[in-house]
Amino acid sequence: MLLLNKLPRISQQLLTRDAKDQRGIWGYVAVAFNQVDAERLAKVGANRLCAEWVVKNGGGVRFVENPTKLWKDYNSLPGENTQFCLKVVDASNSSIMKIGLEHLKGCKSIDTVIFHNCKHLENDGLEGLHHIDSSLERLQVSGCYNITDSGLAAIGELHNLRQLLIFDMIFVKNMEAVAANLKRQLPNCDIKATKLGVTLKPKE
Repeated sequence: MLLLNKLPRISQQLLTRDAKDQRGIWGYVAVAFNQVDAERLAKVGANRLCAEWVVKNGGGVRFVENPTKLWKDYNSLPGENTQFCLKVVDASNSSIMKIGLEHLKGCKSIDTVIFHNCKHLENDGLEGLHHIDSSLERLQVSGCYNITDSGLAAIGELHNLRQLLIFDMIFVKNMEAVAANLKRQLPNCDIKATKLGVTLKPKE
């Protein structure tokens, strides 16, 4: 009962914290939700653990077995005995971080990744995509304001990319130069880098 009596005061203290303190608190929460649980990985495998990570952080996933359905509710994911392979990671508006991209390791069928409005994704966060460089064909990076010109340079290592969209990146100083460098590194990739909103076209 004593703890219950204190809850209103605790909540009030959190509400009265300044914005910097609140960002710090939610930063710790984001880190906790992005760490790989080795015990859980051993139990359920890479694809399910990755799906759980994306969904718990506010994103969605699509499966090879049912590519038209976007799974966003953790409780609606298939049972642990149901095997599936991830095809699409849609991290739009999620709290994913670089350390969380370790969940991609072992997911061999992910061909599409969308990073849109990922406020916690660090400037070097895209480096984690190397775990799926053999399968990744389509990538969108937009509204991720921690990422600068140097952060986007990591995309040049993803040699199987066929479509790349970059837009609404306010801290990228020279989008034209970034796009030109990536086009040299990825000659077989259709690259669009603009401040305007665009969408991924259907895969042929």
